[in-house]
Amino acid sequence: MERQVKTAMTNIEKKQIDLIKESICVYKKFTECRILFKERRLYFSNIEEFIDDKGRSCLFRLKEMCHELFRNSDEATYKEKLYDMTVGYVFHEAMKLRENLYQIESYQPNSDKVSDSLTEIEKKIVREIEMLTRKAEIRLKEGVKEVKTLTVELIGQLQSLIELYKNNYLLPRFILENEKTLVSIYGKRDFESLLNNLYKDGRVALIFRAAKSYLKSEYFDHARLLFRRILTKDKENKTALFLYMYTSAFHFYFKNKFSRSLIFAEHAHIMDIDIENINVYMDLLEKLIYDLSKEMKRTNKV
Repeated sequence: MERQVKTAMTNIEKKQIDLIKESICVYKKFTECRILFKERRLYFSNIEEFIDDKGRSCLFRLKEMCHELFRNSDEATYKEKLYDMTVGYVFHEAMKLRENLYQIESYQPNSDKVSDSLTEIEKKIVREIEMLTRKAEIRLKEGVKEVKTLTVELIGQLQSLIELYKNNYLLPRFILENEKTLVSIYGKRDFESLLNNLYKDGRVALIFRAAKSYLKSEYFDHARLLFRRILTKDKENKTALFLYMYTSAFHFYFKNKFSRSLIFAEHAHIMDIDIENINVYMDLLEKLIYDLSKEMKRTNKV
């Protein structure tokens, strides 16, 4: 039962990160579309990654994610339900924008094909189509402005969601891996403010939490590099030192560098330190040292 609860929690945490990723994708893709629109190079074909009705666009995926996580959930917070509503409204407006773009592309060129061979009724139909496509052009321009306003609102709400998910073990490494993107969206000052709201010690805490996140997922190589990064700035940090040795021991073990692995494992094992899950770490180190000693004896005999 406990394992099932942990698995369910891990799945939710992964979905929360996917939601953040897709939200950023929506903002970036629409920004690209807006630039193309200004340059008069926005076509139906290059809007499909932003919005479609077949499930291949980031906005469609985000809408579905929000519905799954928040729409019928009793546990969803007000901020999450508001986010779901905002995403739904962005999708609604973006679909109208997409439809107007399709009308302009599909029918406007035909309105220029009026010739004397057409009857008066046929000429009237062409002129009506021309008038309708002109209206679609006006609606398209208004739609771009409306979706811009909504996506700016969306990305502002996303900041609140990120703060809401501060205890998600995957969040620190996501922020670290996507720092440049987040700075480009929020600006350096607001990004630093977000960090301080999330973690008391700002960047130092972010790096430490990201390292522990990689460790939890058994990405020993990523984790050890971050623990080493902490040690370059704080050589007296015993926790970082222990975890650096611990992750290094497993990193070199999986690289089949058993001698180096054993050195780190033995150094970590004799450290006198009191941290969370220390008994688990020590038990795994003892097993690793035993396996390494056995492996090295076997290798030496050969």
